[in-house]
Amino acid sequence: KMAKAFLAAALGLMFMAGSAVAFTSSPLASFLRPSLRSGVSRAGRDSLVAGLSMEARDKVTGTKFEEKDEKKNPAKRPGHVVEGSEAAAPVSPEIEAQRKKIEEHQSACKKPSWPEEIRTIMAQKNGFATLSTMSKSHEGFPMGSIVGFAADDEGKPYFVFSSLSSHTQNLVANPKASLCVTEPKFKGAADARVTLIGSVTKVDGGDEDELRKAYMENHPGAYWADFKDFTFFRMDKIEDVSFVGGFARAGAVTVEEYTKGTPDPLSAFADPVMNHMNEDHTDALKDYVKHLVGVDGDIDSCQMKRLDKYGFDVRVAMGSDAGIIRIPFPEPVVERKAVKEAIVALSQQ
Repeated sequence: KMAKAFLAAALGLMFMAGSAVAFTSSPLASFLRPSLRSGVSRAGRDSLVAGLSMEARDKVTGTKFEEKDEKKNPAKRPGHVVEGSEAAAPVSPEIEAQRKKIEEHQSACKKPSWPEEIRTIMAQKNGFATLSTMSKSHEGFPMGSIVGFAADDEGKPYFVFSSLSSHTQNLVANPKASLCVTEPKFKGAADARVTLIGSVTKVDGGDEDELRKAYMENHPGAYWADFKDFTFFRMDKIEDVSFVGGFARAGAVTVEEYTKGTPDPLSAFADPVMNHMNEDHTDALKDYVKHLVGVDGDIDSCQMKRLDKYGFDVRVAMGSDAGIIRIPFPEPVVERKAVKEAIVALSQQ
């Protein structure tokens, strides 16, 4: 058990001053790798396999690559074809039980709804994303551009573009576009991203002053927003919202669900909280992952990468393997002053 008083005092200094489980293609825990190696005879391997589990699961979370339980998979989404891959290798009953235990813990973790998670990603400060427009110079081909963006109260992304930019000229000719936005701490397939499809058009002159003020609050260094040759554009008509929350967490929400969603209440101050935990309390994060979730083995690093009202996600590295583990709060937290108590309370579980 970690010392509650020590953690509370350390966290107190910082606080006074100031989503589905996903994994990379590289498995997280080497202790879960099967022990079927060369040097064992074919007959011996066949005999060994007979006593092993053949159900394909993620090596750490135990998440099934094909969920046949319709209550867990009402849309009947097809699973991945894993035959012949390392993921399909048989494992011992002990390893299968370990995976199932972790999977059950992670499945029970409360998370924000997809509309909430998506709107939180869209509400990020200093956000940059990939805007794909239809090229004027290469008809029929899309052109991707990295652009700054912000989102209004309805989640509609808006931008300030130079008249000289190719994507600006593309949009004037054809407003159809898509915007792919990643979560702030995005590193790869285990992390969340959202894609909006819609029409991006020039903003009516009457709204520009208000948008300029809001944009520069979101992007404090964007002095070019005052340039006379820069114009505001917005995706006023959103046609589709797709979401990938990490490995084995993909789908879509309706435009209405997206519009009615709201950013997580902790998003406004999540960064300083996570930075403090990552700089001063990585040992506590490792203990949470080991003792609360059941991940075994030597953990090289633990970094809090997402904080919301229901808990937080931790990026865990073990050798060359890495993955994301969810740590739930005992109760939802919606105010800053309660976050410290919620994190400390985990040490008492």
